[in-house]
Amino acid sequence: MTKIDEPQKMHSESFFDSAQAKKLAAKNSTLGKLGADKDHKSTAFVIACRWIVDNQIEWSSTLLAAIYLWNSFVAGGESAMVKLQYRIPDDPQGRYTRGWNDIYYIARWVVIFTALRVILMQWILEPFARWYGVRSRRKVTRFGEQGWLTIYYILSNSAGLYVMHGSPYWMNTKGLWTDYPEGHKQMTALMKSYYLIQLGFWFQQVFVILIEEHRKDFFAMFTHHIITCNLMGWSLYMNFTRIGNAILCLMDSSDIFLSGTKCIRYLGFERVAMGSFIVFILSWVYTRHYLYFKLMHSIIYESTTIIGFDSWDPKNGSFYSYNVVLAFGVLLALLQILIIYWFALVLRVVYRVIFLSNYDD
Repeated sequence: MTKIDEPQKMHSESFFDSAQAKKLAAKNSTLGKLGADKDHKSTAFVIACRWIVDNQIEWSSTLLAAIYLWNSFVAGGESAMVKLQYRIPDDPQGRYTRGWNDIYYIARWVVIFTALRVILMQWILEPFARWYGVRSRRKVTRFGEQGWLTIYYILSNSAGLYVMHGSPYWMNTKGLWTDYPEGHKQMTALMKSYYLIQLGFWFQQVFVILIEEHRKDFFAMFTHHIITCNLMGWSLYMNFTRIGNAILCLMDSSDIFLSGTKCIRYLGFERVAMGSFIVFILSWVYTRHYLYFKLMHSIIYESTTIIGFDSWDPKNGSFYSYNVVLAFGVLLALLQILIIYWFALVLRVVYRVIFLSNYDD
């Protein structure tokens, strides 16, 4: 084992690498004035994006400091970026509704997750991997990335299950739709915080996938993130947060074992990683296929019998209609296609391990 190294600057290959900037700058010398001006703007954009990637701790911590100073000295502790908005007056349970100012709260969490991710990776996870003896720079970086995801999914899944526990829809799919919209548009502080924070995480993940080294499934992963952000955003707006909470819990549970298994492998615990990989496959099939299809059945059929297509009333928070069910059904079906695609890749890994003794990531 070696001594813990000093934190290094975050650097991942992406479109915004300085090599691309140099390439565009070189083209400027051979173009006409108009073309050169356009490429100059492109080069400036690339350099600016590269600066954002390389200085995530600096700009995110500066933004957070400004947000909290503004909240304390200007907004009097009432800033929409820091405090939940739209509390229902005189509500004995202190519940909230949703509104457009929630966007500011989500934006703050995007910045928080940017700072937390880089700090944990550079100052804790990657130094730990090097101290433990991981020599490959790629594996050290990947350990940091997957370690951060493992930590987040454990926390988010625990919070999601806690929100579900004791709710009308705990182990009861019909409870996902009862009392809509009144019982849905009124959220506890815990439920609303959980949902907005999750939205912040997934918006931040779109940023992350763009700055990380693009992998073979980049397009599939990017599509997944866009679909997820749309499902969460529209479900919040249309007061379908119960079903959103349930689906998030299904996704997070298997992700814990996926990211955790990779971390275990990077540290060299092959047998433990194999056991964890088996648990991951079982959890994936159970949550992302079996339970997922049960929820889709509930969305398409159960919701119709409980709510009914004649309940469209946006002024009172009811957005249920045939077209809405169809739209959510299509997005969830597209998400399931991606999940099936990834499961096919998982099965290919299983084949390589069993028949080719290939343990590559």
